Amino acid sequence: MIDDMSEIDATIQPEKQSDQDRWHEQALRHRLLTGAQADDVRDEIKTLFAGELAADLSINPDISRNPFKSIFQQLNTAYSEPPEILIADGDEADLAPIVTPRLAAQQQQAALFALAMGESLIRLDFKHWIGAKEVSYRVVPADVVVIEPLPGQPDTPGMVKELRARGNAWSWETWDIRDPQNPTFSITELDDGEWVDATAKHAPELEGQYPYMDTSGAPILPYILKHKTVGSKIWNWTESAEVAHGTLRLAALWSQWCDSYTSSSHPQRWCLDVETQAGITRQYNGQSLEVIPCDRKSIIKFTSKGPSGGSLGSFPSAMAPMEGADALRIYATGLSTYAGLNPSDLQVTQAQSGYAIVVSRDGMRRAQKRVEPSFRFSDQDLLATAARLSNFYLGTKLPEDPRAYSIRYRALGQSIEERKALAEELKLELDLGLISKVEALRRLHPEIETEEEAMARLLKLRSIERELEELESMAQGQAETNTPEREGT
Repeated sequence: MIDDMSEIDATIQPEKQSDQDRWHEQALRHRLLTGAQADDVRDEIKTLFAGELAADLSINPDISRNPFKSIFQQLNTAYSEPPEILIADGDEADLAPIVTPRLAAQQQQAALFALAMGESLIRLDFKHWIGAKEVSYRVVPADVVVIEPLPGQPDTPGMVKELRARGNAWSWETWDIRDPQNPTFSITELDDGEWVDATAKHAPELEGQYPYMDTSGAPILPYILKHKTVGSKIWNWTESAEVAHGTLRLAALWSQWCDSYTSSSHPQRWCLDVETQAGITRQYNGQSLEVIPCDRKSIIKFTSKGPSGGSLGSFPSAMAPMEGADALRIYATGLSTYAGLNPSDLQVTQAQSGYAIVVSRDGMRRAQKRVEPSFRFSDQDLLATAARLSNFYLGTKLPEDPRAYSIRYRALGQSIEERKALAEELKLELDLGLISKVEALRRLHPEIETEEEAMARLLKLRSIERELEELESMAQGQAETNTPEREGT
């Protein structure tokens, strides 16, 4: 049984060299995201150091330093809270068959893959044979997929081949709607080194048929491509390659730092023309090494071996641990610029935060705003495709036009410190007459998108204040009426 995609044999590759190159790069990023990069770090160590040094350093490489994963996990905020999804024309249709409880959580993983790898895919299915009442989704990483575009539309998938593990064998599952009048579906399996048709073996009811059609009879391609950046082509996988390969280099250098910390961060003692009878021989990794066991109560006696009387001394340490660590931290911080971050997006932290790259909340918000248009593009397509499945299998009447769906992503909330600083800034600008209360309210509450919403909220607040003033006035008058007059003496 093949349990995970890390067991893919190197011989199982796409036909085109361009897809092979993309798989190689995106698979590296996938491993960095899932903590499976130890062998990649070993390979990097071998390219950096002489063979005898690399053999020692690669025994236990340091994979704890992973700015690639840290940066993109921090930037993955678009689905921290489920976005608000509405039908643009105001129709109160029930979206439950397509907006499932698991969708937002799956979108978090899909967004992380898209940010870090350039693209990711979401597979849609309708498991009608088990009485399902909703569309199901599955996140597919880009490093196991081959895509060909629709004719005349170089940025729109028309054929998708996904490498999948079925039992003890690898298989290609192919969906092709490039000819909408003759869509095809097939499963081919690797059998004794040859790819053979296995559709009848794994899906006998689908042999010779295309599984998913909509109510108009048009074929449905059940894969949605989620882009980090929408362009004029299917793939944009070379972006942020510097962060991935810089992370490998950093891991190799931290591995050397760890070795140097234990081996070279102390003075190296030496002796000339002297000997002692206190030494013993120990075996380390098959090598004999003479050592002198001692503690603070020991008195070590030396005997001269030459006419000069001999001498003892020490070389200074070959490595300054703090200076080396600071240099590597600077290197790691520089990698953040290739993830689309500016120096102002990074948060200055105390020393105990160590080497970590901490993205400020303002930097996270700016990064989220940059990717929202491309995410909205794919999410609208996802909902429209899911609606086509739901309308066919459940008889619903959901819109099948992507533009019919309005998606509002939740803004990352402000910290207490940020709100306090912003409130003080807005109060100063209000006092100087530089902004209106409407603008101040919108800046303090980014979720208010229009001036009309802000004015309505201010009018409501003013109405409440007037009612409170009237109640206070009435209560004060009542209190004065009930208070007896004091008689003079």
